[in-house]
Amino acid sequence: MSGPRRLWGGRFDGPADPELDRFTSSFSFDRVLAPWDLVASLAHARMLFERGVVGAADGEAILLGLSGMLRDVESGSLVVDGDDEDVHTWIERLLTERIGDPGRRLHTARSRNDQTGAALRLLVRARLIELLRAVDLLGDTLVELAGSHLETFLPGYTHLQRGQPVSLAHHLLAHFWFLDADANRLRRAHEVAAICPLGAGALAGSVHPIDPARTAELLGLVPFRNSMHAVADRDYVVECSFACALLLVHLSRWAEEVVLWTTREFGFARLSDSVAKGSSLMPQKKNPEAAEVLRGKSGRVVGDLVAHLVQLKGLPLTYNSDLQEDKEALFDALDAAAGGVGAADALLRGLRFDTERMRAALRGGFLTATDLADGLVLRGVAFRDAHESAGRAVRRAEDLGVELWELPLEELQACCPRADGDLLRALDPEASVRAHASPGGPAPQRVAEQLAAARAALSERAAWRDEQAPPPIYRAHLEGALLHPR
Repeated sequence: MSGPRRLWGGRFDGPADPELDRFTSSFSFDRVLAPWDLVASLAHARMLFERGVVGAADGEAILLGLSGMLRDVESGSLVVDGDDEDVHTWIERLLTERIGDPGRRLHTARSRNDQTGAALRLLVRARLIELLRAVDLLGDTLVELAGSHLETFLPGYTHLQRGQPVSLAHHLLAHFWFLDADANRLRRAHEVAAICPLGAGALAGSVHPIDPARTAELLGLVPFRNSMHAVADRDYVVECSFACALLLVHLSRWAEEVVLWTTREFGFARLSDSVAKGSSLMPQKKNPEAAEVLRGKSGRVVGDLVAHLVQLKGLPLTYNSDLQEDKEALFDALDAAAGGVGAADALLRGLRFDTERMRAALRGGFLTATDLADGLVLRGVAFRDAHESAGRAVRRAEDLGVELWELPLEELQACCPRADGDLLRALDPEASVRAHASPGGPAPQRVAEQLAAARAALSERAAWRDEQAPPPIYRAHLEGALLHPR
């Protein structure tokens, strides 16, 4: 392998310490940026070519050379490998080996500070679109499953104690709305990453007649407003990691319910063989290991987020090499989020709900005591008095070993004088769910409204994703139009 391996060196007489060279090298992890660094380099080179900063012959050679490298990287015929300091050095070295001296002009009016930011932003935006698609596929699975369980009733819980009756559809849609918020956060992170730092240079722009707005246009981004901010900014990394972390926290909460629901103690769901794991010792076991690993992944990605915040908290402007540490944690967060969403979708599809066990769990917890209190309020009793009367009725039902709706009317009236037959019938759990028809409630007609809103949200995001075209310079690369005049 010939040629220089650093983009600097004229100031230095002696060789670098090999141990420190290995310690400060980022090529082992930033090589994943290669395709996006090549795309950003194409935009930078095209802008230099159009502005006359590099001549026509050099500009043509650089553009065609970069395009050839990008094509080879994407096809797999060119492996991003070697002992270069970083991916930026690898690109410039290999380009110069392929096209000669013009390759040494590519870095005009550019620093690795703005170069790495541009490549990372492009990667983040592409990965977020992929992640959004996966999140909405999981959301679609939840919605379709909910649509088949509008009248599957089970207890809703507070403090992990049975609280009030709800439907399985309502419960599943609660998880959908968490995912919907996650998807919107990912979309927000995609928008935050849309600033193009190219043209900021190391921190103070350039003396050359460059056009950062044109470079941004070629990449489908928006130009920066302050060159120092442009190279120092990693807010988009933090927002991306936060969106991934909170997504996995939400999936972890759902996974915890999978673990609970598939126990013999709950029995609300069973694991199909495709999503369960066994024990090396106990032959009878079917363990929810995917759900447990999903919980564990959330903790790791929370750690990635904390790593970013700690890296930034004491960093003076503008660029510092601490910032190269953003990549491993960011890539880990994106990978874990993508893997977690895919695993959650497979796990959800592999769950088999025991609707009879759910219905049986409506007994034994006096789940309609609140309905009794509310019914008394509707009959003119002050709520605090109604609450106390309903509590007495619960004690009486417990003494008799019956449910509230099974109390003889005279027993109910002894505790709640204004109770009547209609109120007693309203204490049946199914009647309770149907009566909870306030907006966003579990009544079937309200859940049907939620389903429609959820499907509309999924449809709107799908349309938005379809509008997110590849960067114009990348399309020009694919179409062989790199050298066409503006």
